[in-house]
Amino acid sequence: MFYLEYENDTKLVVKIHEVEPESVAEGHSVARSDGFDIGMELEFVITVDTVNEDGIVTATSTTKQVAPAYQLLKKLDDSEKEGRSLRNQLAAQEQAIFELAKILAGTVNE
Repeated sequence: MFYLEYENDTKLVVKIHEVEPESVAEGHSVARSDGFDIGMELEFVITVDTVNEDGIVTATSTTKQVAPAYQLLKKLDDSEKEGRSLRNQLAAQEQAIFELAKILAGTVNE
């Protein structure tokens, strides 16, 4: 049994997990299925059409991709967001180091 992580709004499967993930991205859900294998989300566009009350996928749509464009675009977008966040964190840390250096310089001059 595998776990399909999919976007709630589009129902597109973004990742197939071997074990149930402890957490997923906001706006994603997870459902169980034995009809797919790890990596198939890169070769096919998979949508989760219905999930029963036990969290098991009961209907899907699958289309073979010529190229995994959706996943590549999604990963690119996620990488850009992560890069912006990391740059903001770095800027804040650089500012903190600058302020600490000013404090230390004042201590040394006394």
